[in-house]
Amino acid sequence: MVHQTIEKNSKRLPLLLLCGLLLFVIGQAQAVADVAVIANKSLGVDSISAKEAKKVWLSKTKSLGGTTLKLADLPPGNGARNHFYSKVVKKSESKLKAYWAKIAFSGKGTPPKTFASDNEVVNWVAATPGAVGYVDSGATDGSVKVLMISK
Repeated sequence: MVHQTIEKNSKRLPLLLLCGLLLFVIGQAQAVADVAVIANKSLGVDSISAKEAKKVWLSKTKSLGGTTLKLADLPPGNGARNHFYSKVVKKSESKLKAYWAKIAFSGKGTPPKTFASDNEVVNWVAATPGAVGYVDSGATDGSVKVLMISK
């Protein structure tokens, strides 16, 4: 009986290794090297610091260069979002949810508008005066202004 169990498990080992490798590769695909904070070209500033970006995404700064801001976000689990919130905003997903629940309940702000992909964020930011967002730096194009890069 024990011999049969060991034999069955040894036959599954290559499959388990393959599954593990696949999960690792998928995880690496979600990893993002650089994230670009982008803005509509009409925004009156050409760059911001990480500290300023944090204030913008926490709704502590509501305008830049005299323009009221409209924020774009990516969905939870997105690699650029994970990078942006951990490295720039310095909040975990759970702390971010709690923060926005408190801000929305108090009437002091609303969370950024969520888009499904980098391309959707770039297109919306390009078409919306006052819009700012963040995307994988490889997704930027000439239709938007890059305000900062987070490595």
